[in-house]
Amino acid sequence: MRPLSATEALSPAIEHTKALLRPFSLGLWLKLGLVATFAEMGGQFLAPPMGNFGGHGHNSGIGAVAGALTPLLVGIIVAAALVGLLIGFALLYLGSRLQLVLMDLVATRTTYVAPAWHRTASRTWRWIGVKVVCFLGLLAAGAAIAAGPIIYFIHSFPAGAQQPGAAFFGGIALLILTIFCVILVFVLATWALRDFVLPFILFEDAPFGDALARAASLIRDEPGPVLFYFFMKFVFSLVAGIGAELCIALVAFVAAIPTGIAAFILWLALHHAGTLGTIFMYVGFGLLGVLFLAVLLAAIICVGGATFIFYQAYALYFLGGRIPQIGNLLEPPPQPFYPPMPAPPFTPA
Repeated sequence: MRPLSATEALSPAIEHTKALLRPFSLGLWLKLGLVATFAEMGGQFLAPPMGNFGGHGHNSGIGAVAGALTPLLVGIIVAAALVGLLIGFALLYLGSRLQLVLMDLVATRTTYVAPAWHRTASRTWRWIGVKVVCFLGLLAAGAAIAAGPIIYFIHSFPAGAQQPGAAFFGGIALLILTIFCVILVFVLATWALRDFVLPFILFEDAPFGDALARAASLIRDEPGPVLFYFFMKFVFSLVAGIGAELCIALVAFVAAIPTGIAAFILWLALHHAGTLGTIFMYVGFGLLGVLFLAVLLAAIICVGGATFIFYQAYALYFLGGRIPQIGNLLEPPPQPFYPPMPAPPFTPA
C-alpha cells in the first residue's frame, strides 16, 4: 500500500466505514456503536470532581454542630472520592481495552467483538501505562508553562481602589493564550498517542519505549504531512460533529411526532376519566417518555459510533502506507500466481 496524504485517506476511509456497517442492522450498529463510544469516551482517566467543603468558624451553636459533623462529612467525602476513583480506573481499563478492540475490528474488517477482545488483551496494560505516563508528563509540562503567566496575572492585579491598567488586561490575554496553547498541546498529544503510538503496540506488539520511539520517528520524518493530517482531522471532527448532531436532531424530531400524537390521544381519552384514568394517563406519559428516550439514545449510539469508526479508519489509512502491517490488512497484497505444473509425458507401458 502506498503512503496516502491526509486528503487522499478520506475517500477510502469513508468506503471502509460503509463496508464495515453494511448491510444495515440495528443490532450491528448498536454493538459497534457501543464499542466505539466507550472507546472514545472512556479511554481517558476520569477523575472524580473534588469539592471544597468548608465552613466558617463561629462560636455559636450552629458552629458547634458543624464541627461535630466534620468527621462524618470527611468520611463521606473520602468514600465518594474512593468510589469515584474506582469508577475512573474501571472506565480507564474498559475504554483503553475497547480502543484496542475498535482498532483491531476496523483494520481487519470484522464485526465479532469477542475474538478481538481476547486477541488484544495482552496489550491492554502496556497501552494504559503509555497513556498514564504521557498524561503525567504533559500535566507537569503544562503546569510549568502556565506557571509564569499565572504569576504575572496575579501580580498585575490593581492594588486597592486603583483602576486596572494595561498590565492587568495584558495578563488576562496572556493567560487565555497560554490556556489555549496548553489545551491544544493536550489534544494533539492525545491524537498522536491514539493514532501513532497505539498501532505499534497493537499490530507489532512493540514494547513501551519502542512504540513511543517509532511513533516519534514517524512524526519526525514527515512533520508536514503529519501536521496537515492533524489539521484535516480537526476539520473532519467539526464537520462530522455537526452532521451527527443534525442526524440526531432529525431522529428526535421524527420520534417526537408519534409519541406526541399518542400522548395527546391519551390526554383526550383519559383526562376526564376520574382518578383511575388519570393514573393510567400519567403511566402512559411515562412509558412514551421512556420510549422516546430509548430511541434518542439508540440514535446517539449509532450515529456517534459510525462517526468514531470513520475517525479510526481515517487514521489507519493515513498510516497504512507507512506501517506495512496495517497496509497489508487494509489492502492485502496479491497472492503470487504459480502456474500449474505440466503433466509428465505419457509413456506407454
